Amino acid sequence: FMKDYNFWTAIYAAILSTIVFLWKLYEFYDDRRGKLLVEVKRVDKILYLNTKCGDIAPFIVVKITNQGKSKRYIEEPTFITNLPDKKYFNILNFDKKIKYPIPLESGEMHEYSIPFTTIKDELGTYKINKIKSTITDTHKKRYNSNWLDLN
Repeated sequence: FMKDYNFWTAIYAAILSTIVFLWKLYEFYDDRRGKLLVEVKRVDKILYLNTKCGDIAPFIVVKITNQGKSKRYIEEPTFITNLPDKKYFNILNFDKKIKYPIPLESGEMHEYSIPFTTIKDELGTYKINKIKSTITDTHKKRYNSNWLDLN
């Protein structure tokens, strides 16, 4: 029984094929999950008006990247503060040009910008000094960014 090489080869092949099957099953379901990378940072942008460069203005930029293999639809970014009684807020923009939800193909990126000084001044009155962005896809899954210090 111990010297039967065909038996041990069959056992080895069965174990190996089971491991490969489980790995492929994991890859299949892992690829179907959404993988959005959300980053928030302060960026200085040069204002460009009528073919002339203007002043440099600071902005808060939320960068959303689809790292999954399937298309994802994302809602407009919302923000989380470091204060428990004023935890969530959103920017009300009456002249927005982008209609949400928007699709993000695999590897595609979307940027959402808001003026830094406006946000800092408004949130400073409530003593909010840190924010992070949260993105919700159309499957109601949430993705959070890093914290951004407003000071």
